[in-house]
Amino acid sequence: MVIHPHHYSVKKQKRGPLDLLVYFFMIATPLFEIPQAIAIYSSKDAASVSLLTWSFFWAASVVWFMYGYKNRLVPIMVTYGLYFIVEAVIVAGILMYS
Repeated sequence: MVIHPHHYSVKKQKRGPLDLLVYFFMIATPLFEIPQAIAIYSSKDAASVSLLTWSFFWAASVVWFMYGYKNRLVPIMVTYGLYFIVEAVIVAGILMYS
């Protein structure tokens, strides 16, 4: 008796313009939080920035990253991994300078 390995045919989907746009925003959107971090650290002042708000954003990023990891969704992991880093820097700045 000979056992043959199964061969699965996986169709590779062609990436269209919308996919490319999503990939752009996947990287760019978290980077738009960087000016907030720069403002906090350059002025050494975070009095006008809400710790509750940014902590919630950071916690949401953790949850979304875990969801992406559990379901092997690389775009979600990349996006929320970036958010996690930037928002952690902002929360640390708020704690240091408020």
